Amino acid sequence: MKEKTGLLLRVSSKPQETDGKSLEVQEKIGRKVVESLGFEPVIFNEGVQSSYDVLINERPILVELIEEITKKRIKKVWVLNTDRIGRYSESWYSVLKVFLKYKVGFYIGESNKEYDLKNSVDKLTIGVLSLISQYDNELRRMRSVLGKRNSLKNGQTYVGSTIPFGYKVEKKMLVPHEEESKEVKRIFQMYSEGKSTMTIKYHLDVKTDFEPRRSKMGWNIGTIQKMLRNTLYKGYQDWEWKEKVGDEMIVVDTIQIKVPRLVDDELWNKVQKLMTEQIVNRNNKKVLDSLFDGFIHCKSCDSRLLTRRRNTTTNRYYSCRTSEYKWKSPSRWGEKYESCTLKKKSPRVDETDTKILNHILTTLKESKSIREEFKSKKLSPKFDEEKNIKKNTDKKRKYINQRRKYLDTLETELVEVEFDIRTNQMSKSKGEKLVGKFNKMISEVYSEIGRLEEELEIYSNSSKWIDWLDSMFNELDKVNSYPLKKKKTFLKEYIKRIDVEYEPKIQSHKIDIEFKYPIIGDKMKFIGKKSDGRKDYIVSEGQTTMNLIVPTSKQRKRMDDSDREKLNRKILELKLGEELSLNEICKELNRLKILTPTNKEWDKPKLSSYYKTLKSDVGK
Repeated sequence: MKEKTGLLLRVSSKPQETDGKSLEVQEKIGRKVVESLGFEPVIFNEGVQSSYDVLINERPILVELIEEITKKRIKKVWVLNTDRIGRYSESWYSVLKVFLKYKVGFYIGESNKEYDLKNSVDKLTIGVLSLISQYDNELRRMRSVLGKRNSLKNGQTYVGSTIPFGYKVEKKMLVPHEEESKEVKRIFQMYSEGKSTMTIKYHLDVKTDFEPRRSKMGWNIGTIQKMLRNTLYKGYQDWEWKEKVGDEMIVVDTIQIKVPRLVDDELWNKVQKLMTEQIVNRNNKKVLDSLFDGFIHCKSCDSRLLTRRRNTTTNRYYSCRTSEYKWKSPSRWGEKYESCTLKKKSPRVDETDTKILNHILTTLKESKSIREEFKSKKLSPKFDEEKNIKKNTDKKRKYINQRRKYLDTLETELVEVEFDIRTNQMSKSKGEKLVGKFNKMISEVYSEIGRLEEELEIYSNSSKWIDWLDSMFNELDKVNSYPLKKKKTFLKEYIKRIDVEYEPKIQSHKIDIEFKYPIIGDKMKFIGKKSDGRKDYIVSEGQTTMNLIVPTSKQRKRMDDSDREKLNRKILELKLGEELSLNEICKELNRLKILTPTNKEWDKPKLSSYYKTLKSDVGK
């Protein structure tokens, strides 16, 4: 049986793939040397992998080779030169230590000579070769940097690398690209007019033939954001020469490169201001937003609860900040932490939000004050003078027809996108994003038309009695379908504060809901009759605070048989019918809001495990 020898192949940059040190050339030389010695070559191909200032744990293929050595399956190693192991001294000597411990035979370049690392002379030779190799590489890098620096100081504006979008190269100078430069101006103009980076991406992907310099999967939002911040389009760019000193990177020299500007100062400044405002707004927005964020507090600590997701679960929790802040300020938070009841059991966000919201809606439906307020809002302001009714009715009908035409346009566009996906005229990833965007717009227009038709109904039937109580109930029932922002706006009208504490004896969270108005238990009292014969009444005030008990759930809710059967059919349809990958199936199930049997979102490990069971059941 032939002894195995590891061939470690690596190039540090893309251009080296095609020059004299290409991976193919390295493998050819290595095979020739190893096979001439009667050994069996085993390839460890790192591909394009810089080893300058890179530690071993950042090079998985090298780690695989070392693992094979420690398991004594490989006892010899070949490299084109010593810097294939590593240019960084710490990295190189870490590997050398492993080679010494396991008595690894070592071959370099086209030589058949085996370096014996137990031999002091060979060990010294390899050490010297490694240092020389590191020196050569460092010298080559320095020459490259100095060459770029001198070229830039002499007025040259292009010294290699990717050509920025909007420019082309003529005689080593960046000059405006006739078509791309126009598109750069259009991108800045679109953003200045309030268009989002997503809209700009859609424009570049669908409405133009321009492709990004590096990606083959369409334009990236991050790339567009960098372009909008790139001073190159304003006429200059700072080139920095950086070197590592100790553990820090320092700037040795800075040169300002002047290029033809593509965007004027007024447009540039407007875009920068808008982008800065966007960043501030984005930073102020919490990543893990929740319905009652800002309302909900820990009762025992009197501090606002924060939304957190634990590493071991996908569930979100309302977490008391004392558990985090006690270490920062023991005098302020230590005592609060000791008295905190939520440190034992934090309430789940989704479950808590659902139960509190439903309880609030039920309370509002039962409140006599809210009924009276709704009745006066719904009836009185909606009825115009008789002479204005026809005018407003016609106006609303006309606008509804306009929105319906727009809806038809959106639905047509959606059909065209889905057709392009199925006929492979558009990539699935790009298509899914467009489909999601169109579906959202269609849903918003449907909601708007529904609201307008309801108002039209009131105008058209202004002389008829409206069942205002049913109307109120129907409107409150719609709250659950509101988007998060609209739900919060609705709650701000009625809710002042929510306090939560954990009761271990009953293993439940006790929730106190404080309303802005005394509507809990308010009553209607009849005081006689009005001049038209109808009953006259007054509404007496109730209380502002109510309690809710939410038991902690120890058992997960499992999917019933009928829902599981539907889930199974859907997975098989996506896998066998549409031939989607497991990742694609996860995305589709989550998009359709089809959860796992334990009410969680899908990911590849969960689906892989479930699909194995599913295949087993199908095969029976």
